[in-house]
Amino acid sequence: MPDIRAKCRQYRWTHQQDGAPSHTAKNTINYLKRENVSFIELQMWLPNSPDLNPVDYAVWGALQQQVQHNRTFTTVNQLKQAITEEWNKLSQRFIDRSIDEWRRRLIPGTRVVQQQGGHIDD
Repeated sequence: MPDIRAKCRQYRWTHQQDGAPSHTAKNTINYLKRENVSFIELQMWLPNSPDLNPVDYAVWGALQQQVQHNRTFTTVNQLKQAITEEWNKLSQRFIDRSIDEWRRRLIPGTRVVQQQGGHIDD
């Protein structure tokens, strides 16, 4: 959390977590509450919703494309280094636009609602 706070101090942000055991563990929840971290609790998060997760519907794809562009890797360390380099190149504007897209995906009457939480091709 200190690293996130340092990088995002000028932004109002909410920690997004899914149903991963490490996210829902009592120790994790207690830590987030103790540190006054704004987060979406599991019971408020739509299950299995990669179409509503900016990292899933935008960031990972862009990152994968940049990492793999004209490159081959012979070691895991080379791949890790490339991922880190490309992650650091992602612009805040791209991330902000990806997050803003979330609202359009969620609005009643739009794609995710029409698909009753199912996958959308957008």
